[in-house]
Amino acid sequence: MSFDREVDVLVLGTGAAGMTAALSAVHAGADVAIYDKAATVGGTSAVSGGIAWIPAHHRSPDGELSVEDALSYLRAQSLDSMDDALVEDFVRTGEATIDFVEAHSALRFEIAEGFPDYKPELPGGRPSGGRSLSPIPFDLNRLGEWRNRITTFPADWSNVGFDAETRARLNASVDISADSDVCVAGAALIGGLLRGLLDAGVVPETGAQARRLITEAGRVVGAHMTKGGNDFAVRARGGVILATGGFEWDEALVKTYLRGPMHGPVSPPNGTGDGLRMAMALGADLGNMSEAWWVPIVRIPGDTIEGRPRSRSVRLERTRPRSIMVNRAGKRFVNEASEYNSMAGAFHYLDPKGGYVNDPGWIVFDALHLKRFGFLGVDPRDSVPEWFSESRDLRELAHRVGIDSDGLEGTIVEWNRNVAAEIDPEFGRGASAYDGWWGDETAPTLAGRTLGPLDTGPFYAVPVTVGAMGTKGGPRTDRDARVMHVDGAVIDGLFAVGNAMAGVTGRAYGGAGGTIGPAMVWGFRAGHRAATGTSL
Repeated sequence: MSFDREVDVLVLGTGAAGMTAALSAVHAGADVAIYDKAATVGGTSAVSGGIAWIPAHHRSPDGELSVEDALSYLRAQSLDSMDDALVEDFVRTGEATIDFVEAHSALRFEIAEGFPDYKPELPGGRPSGGRSLSPIPFDLNRLGEWRNRITTFPADWSNVGFDAETRARLNASVDISADSDVCVAGAALIGGLLRGLLDAGVVPETGAQARRLITEAGRVVGAHMTKGGNDFAVRARGGVILATGGFEWDEALVKTYLRGPMHGPVSPPNGTGDGLRMAMALGADLGNMSEAWWVPIVRIPGDTIEGRPRSRSVRLERTRPRSIMVNRAGKRFVNEASEYNSMAGAFHYLDPKGGYVNDPGWIVFDALHLKRFGFLGVDPRDSVPEWFSESRDLRELAHRVGIDSDGLEGTIVEWNRNVAAEIDPEFGRGASAYDGWWGDETAPTLAGRTLGPLDTGPFYAVPVTVGAMGTKGGPRTDRDARVMHVDGAVIDGLFAVGNAMAGVTGRAYGGAGGTIGPAMVWGFRAGHRAATGTSL
């Protein structure tokens, strides 16, 4: 067949995984093309916190962070669901990946000071942080005509549901005005990588979607594309790298594969399983398909993005004092301040008689919580919105939203008694270093950052359920991100990285940046292999 363009390496997707792959390939001597079906570049990476979790490196002020500790930590939380060999490749390649992108792009990282691992008390965990690397602020003016072509959420919606305070904590030393040209978090991550690609002569093409992979004699040699109603074909002599994201926005795939309810993505609405379907059509072996990067969400009636319902991740609101989460029986069911990914297990608890008894739940908080902290962007000076339920006392609140009133009252009596002693004997809230990270920074104790009584009316309840930042299932890959066939052989010429691949850490989520760190590592390895035919 005839091709409209020929390159060495074709990358599909412009998130952190795709851009790192393209950067790796071009600096290994390849002619590279990179496409994205969206009108902008960066995907979910661009609206994330931008942090990369790199568990073993020499950059920590505490000294070397060892491979052995990193592996012990991940094994302790994997529940036998991770690929040990590939996880070791990830851990050992992390520092080289960061060194590479800093040497060949405008992206620079710094330690996210004090940010603890998500389960820091496990063997090998780090309560004092050091593994999460944050991009330093980036001046968008360095991108020229590309400065306004990085994916963003609407003005009232930012960073996968991150509000202004969350972004400030991720970049605590940065004071950026609303009209500044300096960006932080995910935009800084993508801006720095994009500058590196442009400097290397790799110009992304947006609004171009891959429809089908092209094979010759069993080898993937390119892709059929479409843009603006026009079809074209791109040949890739060294291979095609799928960096198209997950399938969280495809309702059929979600219902088919995920292990429990997932009521709303918090990502841009582009993760529709494009790469997954193309790989499946060639007989790709699949892995980790039941898993997602889970997160508790609140859905506001009538709130949409690109015509589809959107969801807000809940982080600060469930961690701060004077709020708890309860189910229909009025009972707490989880440590509300724990890391978001593991909380899915509580929402997915299946009672043989009652179904998913914790889904949905409610965040219940009192007037002093609202007055001091606000709630999901609602200023305490504003009138209470319709999607809040407000009542003068707890029994009335319970009746209004359908919670067992005796259960709720009993739960809060016990909660207030335990809070006075700064303990949570049921779920251990306030005992982990991570529990206090998003809490009340002014509190004198770790427990005090997240524990507080609910004793001042009026009281409020907002429904909370489980959503996802993205999925983490896809084609199984080898140590260079080459896609594996169901017969155990490599599908020659096909690679998958980021959320388009089977997440090698299984259910484990090491810490902040646990999505982006592996995505960049596998992009680095895939780009080099596709360009050179050799492993790093």
